[in-house]
Amino acid sequence: MRFSLQGCLLFALFLLSIPFSVFAVESDEALLQRLVAAHGKHTTAQGTLVWLTRNTADLAAAPRLQHVQFYLNFPERYHVIITKPGDQDYKLRFVSNGTTRWEVQQLFADEKPDIKTTVVGKDDAMEQQLMACFRFDLVNLRKEFTLLAFTNPDGTHSVQLTPIAPELVKQLTTLTMIFQADLTLLRIISEDPQGNRYEFQVGPVTFDLPIDPAFFQVGP
Repeated sequence: MRFSLQGCLLFALFLLSIPFSVFAVESDEALLQRLVAAHGKHTTAQGTLVWLTRNTADLAAAPRLQHVQFYLNFPERYHVIITKPGDQDYKLRFVSNGTTRWEVQQLFADEKPDIKTTVVGKDDAMEQQLMACFRFDLVNLRKEFTLLAFTNPDGTHSVQLTPIAPELVKQLTTLTMIFQADLTLLRIISEDPQGNRYEFQVGPVTFDLPIDPAFFQVGP
């Protein structure tokens, strides 16, 4: 069967006239509820991440590598430790007791660390994202994101979050959580408007183990 150029053009115009939502993938609400059931009642989480940073314009380039150790006490306390392979002196810590946030940067082992203090919820987007990903608080996530949940051909599951909160839109383009078939969190991938792509590969995680409150405090 042959198609004329005019016919092809008319067909293309017809497709363009159809709302995009007709072609959009429907979010799997049942999958979201399964994730809430699996993770929504956690009280704490602690584990490790491998953090890879790339530029979206050159994803083939070697990534910047960092290691992350995290301790989360939901809903607002956290202690996140970032180190660099090959640099034993460097350590960056983000600590929250639920109201106050400390940023503690150690560049050299024989020098005092630089400490900055702010309130929780200010300049702590990464930590808040970790809290949201490991507890999967669907009610709060929907206040700041639209969610698209689906199952991949390999049996893993993805939840793609697109920010709608104005402040988040400035910091984040997309955030994607990838779960194994058993709903264990496997990877977190995010991109920002500056063209940075952050991939967090999730290591072993322990849930619901009590953590000493003093661990979420810096100084007296």
